[in-house]
Amino acid sequence: MHGKKDGFMSRQDVKGENSKNARRKSAALAGERKNEHLSSRALVYDYLQSQMKQGALLPGSVLDLKAISQKLGISSTPLRDSLIRLEAEGYLTIHPRSKVVINTLELADFPFLYEIMGGLEYTVIAASMEAYTPEIVAEMRRLNAEMKEAILGGDMSVYDSTHYAFHEIFFEVSPNIFAKRILTPIKNRLWDFPRKNFVQDWYLAAVTEHGLIVDAIEARSREKLMHVLKELHWDFKYNERHIRKVYNLG
Repeated sequence: MHGKKDGFMSRQDVKGENSKNARRKSAALAGERKNEHLSSRALVYDYLQSQMKQGALLPGSVLDLKAISQKLGISSTPLRDSLIRLEAEGYLTIHPRSKVVINTLELADFPFLYEIMGGLEYTVIAASMEAYTPEIVAEMRRLNAEMKEAILGGDMSVYDSTHYAFHEIFFEVSPNIFAKRILTPIKNRLWDFPRKNFVQDWYLAAVTEHGLIVDAIEARSREKLMHVLKELHWDFKYNERHIRKVYNLG
């Protein structure tokens, strides 16, 4: 029989215990490597995203992947994973032979992007309109008031964060995760790159339109919602002159 005898372990028991310890160590090391990989991936993602938002990486520029790896002290694997995520979110395009280019935003892109934004936001809100509670409506009005205050104070960083949070509420209320997956890269492309010029009138008009969106939701009026989203807020022709100024598109 195998096992303990007079307080001693047999050779087979010792081997079994050593094997267990080896598996524990291996699992612990694997966990550490996984955490290190996830940490490196987040580091790369945050770095590249901040560089784009600050204008250090401009639309159309080609990334120097070797320089980024050396600067951050990371391997090619977390860098690749972060690039794949950023491509999925609309920030950049990965070309053959490891060429990675920051996406540009041309005037010709806006009619299509605005049409998608208006159509899908209307669909998402209208389908879940009855789920908007008084508390949610109040939160939307609070965010809109913060946006106006930020615009008047010239604090576009606060405006951007509250603006994003306002539109994100639509997807917190709606169960339509597929619409969110479609719209997230479009929103990132429209909002996360630095705008060239500050046109206060346009941003204040957007605040007014946000108020109309909330009014339509509170009134449970899909007709009013369609008007403000498709004929004002996300209508390219209605916004074209401001788009040209803000994005410096001539």
